[in-house]
Amino acid sequence: MKRILFFTFLTVFLISFAILGHQKDDNEIIKEKLLEFGYPAKGYVIINNTIRYSDGSFVVLSTPPKKYPITAIGAYNLAKKYLDEKYNKMLEEHNYYLDVEPGSIREYEKDGNYYWQFKLLFGKKGTKGDFMGYVLVNRKTGSVKIKGLFG
Repeated sequence: MKRILFFTFLTVFLISFAILGHQKDDNEIIKEKLLEFGYPAKGYVIINNTIRYSDGSFVVLSTPPKKYPITAIGAYNLAKKYLDEKYNKMLEEHNYYLDVEPGSIREYEKDGNYYWQFKLLFGKKGTKGDFMGYVLVNRKTGSVKIKGLFG
C-alpha cells in the first residue's frame, strides 16, 4: 500500500513538473515572435537599408539615420504599465482588468510611424479576457495609445 501511494505521488509530481517546465514566460514568447519577424537571435542583421537588432529595435540607414530604440519587450512592459496606471486601478474595484497578449505582438506602420502592436484583452479577474482592440507603442518615442473596436 505504501508503494502504491509513493509511486502515485511520484507520478503526479513528475507530470506536474513536466507541465510547468514547458510553460513559457512572456519574454520568451516575444523573443520567439521576433525570430519569426526576421530579427536575429543575437547581434544584428542588415536587410534593405535597415539594421535590425535582436531585441527588436532598428535603425533605418538614411540621411540622417533614423533610430527606433523601443525594444519589443520594452514595448510590452510600457503597454502593461500604461494599462495598469490608467485603467486597471479603476477597474480593480469592480473585479475587471485590461491586459495585452504577448503572443499577439506584431509590427505596425501607419503614416511613416512605426509601432509595436498587441491585442488588448478585457475581462473579469481570473479569466483570459475578450479581444477589445489593440495597444500601440510608438517605436521611436515609447508613447502608448489604444485603438479600440469602437474608435
